[in-house]
Amino acid sequence: MDQKGERPAAIFAAAMVSVVFFALSGPLTRAIAGDIDPLLLGMRPAAAALVAVPLAIALRLPLPRTRHQWTLLALSTVGSFIAFPLLFTLGQAQTSASHGALIQAAMPIFTGLAAAIVERRQPGFYWWTGAALAFLGEGLLFGFRADAGHAVSLTGDLLVLAAAALSASSYVAGARLSAYIGALPATLWCVGIGGLVLMPFAAARIPQVDWSRFGWGDFIAVAILAYGPNLTAFIAWFWALRTGGVQRVSVFYFAVPPLSVLIAIVFLGERLTPSLIVALVLVLGGIAIARHRGLTRPRPAG
Repeated sequence: MDQKGERPAAIFAAAMVSVVFFALSGPLTRAIAGDIDPLLLGMRPAAAALVAVPLAIALRLPLPRTRHQWTLLALSTVGSFIAFPLLFTLGQAQTSASHGALIQAAMPIFTGLAAAIVERRQPGFYWWTGAALAFLGEGLLFGFRADAGHAVSLTGDLLVLAAAALSASSYVAGARLSAYIGALPATLWCVGIGGLVLMPFAAARIPQVDWSRFGWGDFIAVAILAYGPNLTAFIAWFWALRTGGVQRVSVFYFAVPPLSVLIAIVFLGERLTPSLIVALVLVLGGIAIARHRGLTRPRPAG
């Protein structure tokens, strides 16, 4: 089979690898939150940096060249690879994996709002309608926490929401940086620099961990969290977007929330409640409507 015939399969495989890693993030974090300090677990980009930085150097990937590009790198790094893993992990330790997955599902809405502000473009009717439905679904999660059981707290949900909003907003900076230096360099340098910033704090926290509570499953889960969603998934995702086209590939992300919820139900024993089903439908439906006919339209002059 020629290369063209193999490319659709490769694109599909790369997209699905990313989707699986993204979907595993919440359930895995929730599963081991009781065995390891959530704050240390939130510093997992420090482990990813041990691979990202040498790989970027070995491949001679370009660094930002101007002050503007360095600013974009800083914004993307802080939002996606410092603030997000810390806030998300602390929040996921206090809420269910299902709630974490559905709150994260609204990230495209936050990204769209940040892009509209930065690009001075006014969201159109479809975007506002979709955003309203998605946030209605988020509201159901906050309002019907008791349905999910004792594992869900308002603090946990709010921390995950803050993590999603910060990370999604920083995607705008990451996308602009990728346009200057490429998606792979932007990803590896953001992961690497974010991990290097967190490394001293992680090193200071490690002696406080009770390693006797750790089993092989916990070590494997930490390795997957460190090198899966933070590194492998991003590289595969950006490659699939660039090779297969944003419009064709981005729809795969819709599989992340239901897959994450399914993993939480099957492996963590979480409950599939009516409010959870309605929230899932509203969030995914809202995002689909918001993406209809483009995200925004130009603001009128005047």
